[in-house]
Amino acid sequence: MKKFTHFASNAVPLLARILLFLAFLPTGWHHAMDSQVFAGAQAVRLRELGVSSTLTDGSGRTLVHLEPAQATNAGGDFQARSLHQLTLAFDAKGMPKPYIAAWIVAVFELIGAGLLLIGLFSRVWASGIAFWAIGLFGMEVFRTADWGALWTTNIPDRAAMISLITMATLALWIAFAGAGEFSLDALIFRRGGGGGGGGGDDGE
Repeated sequence: MKKFTHFASNAVPLLARILLFLAFLPTGWHHAMDSQVFAGAQAVRLRELGVSSTLTDGSGRTLVHLEPAQATNAGGDFQARSLHQLTLAFDAKGMPKPYIAAWIVAVFELIGAGLLLIGLFSRVWASGIAFWAIGLFGMEVFRTADWGALWTTNIPDRAAMISLITMATLALWIAFAGAGEFSLDALIFRRGGGGGGGGGDDGE
């Protein structure tokens, strides 16, 4: 029974890390690697913020490259990386240099989720992911301005908010309790997660 309990206490953190990996790495990949077309006020605002747009054909050859100075007064659609969805969201909150924050988030989602999966410096990455999930939850709540959505079934807003609460809870748990024995942290920081890694429990 003790062996089963010991196994379960380390298997659950592994499952939590896998879930966080599946939740955040595809999002980071989408933000950093994919592009989309922004139109209307969004296109105008991205140009005003100094974001460059590279329009290419199917082979990847650059057809038009609009530098910020050239594009400020240009009209029409604006193709840019998908992470600039975050740029617009941060800008709407009044954050200075929102495109820098958007890049930081995208890179953090990619690298943090990957290292969290293998359990390297798990407490650090889990803390950051928890902070980001809580921030997304706050942005979602302020966007809808409806706490009642948490109690209404079968609506997308409720599913999104519950998912963010779950991700933040799992990440905070790893940040405080460590990644468990099935991690590189446990291998490197074998004496209870010293050095900021957070492997297993103290005394293991």
